[in-house]
Amino acid sequence: MSTATLSQLNLPLYERIRIDIQARLVEQGWDPDLPIPTEQMLAQEYQVSIGTIRKAIDRLVQEGMLYKAQGRGTFIKQPDFKNSLLRFFRFRNHEGKQAVPTGMVKSIRKVPPTPAINKHLQIDEGMALIELQRLRIVENKVVLSEQIWLPERLFSDLLRFEPLEFGNLLYPFYYQHCGQFISTAKETLSFTSEVEDSDLNARKGDMLIKIERLAYNLENRPVEYRISLGRPENFKYEVKIS
Repeated sequence: MSTATLSQLNLPLYERIRIDIQARLVEQGWDPDLPIPTEQMLAQEYQVSIGTIRKAIDRLVQEGMLYKAQGRGTFIKQPDFKNSLLRFFRFRNHEGKQAVPTGMVKSIRKVPPTPAINKHLQIDEGMALIELQRLRIVENKVVLSEQIWLPERLFSDLLRFEPLEFGNLLYPFYYQHCGQFISTAKETLSFTSEVEDSDLNARKGDMLIKIERLAYNLENRPVEYRISLGRPENFKYEVKIS
């Protein structure tokens, strides 16, 4: 028995359009840095009323896939990393001013499956992975050391690049070369003294801050598992309560 098409399903018209627009978002139908077509343009394309398009768009906004910017249009929602736990790492340059670390990929390679990592990424235990070693640097000093795992079947195109060809920001690189748009992420913080990291000049027994991040694509599937390590003297937890 063949799969039913959207038009054959007993769904409201706006819901069928919502599903179609969502599929276009996943398939890189629009540039995430630009607004999607206006409601008027979409209404003309789908040959429906603006009210029907508005219902479909509002559903996608409620689901966190789109957001509306007054006077600018409707955009694909990108994660706001101002709320990342990494913001509590405070780095200063030689002038004592707060500095933002620069990212640098140290190495990239295909690696065999690791049961714990594959479980985080919700992929078959036999699927291969891509592993990146990445550093965050302030004035030629390593302040964060990161290990990143990706499903090889989704990110194999990254293996064509040398480490220095990666940009400062990884997520736009993922989207440009692999079509994987990171829309949300979940982070957890812990402490570890079990890691030896030469880039941080840390030996086993030295206390490090450990931040684990699981990042999700537009289909709400986990596609990146990351561990960031940093020295506790650079970490200051501060929150305003009102």
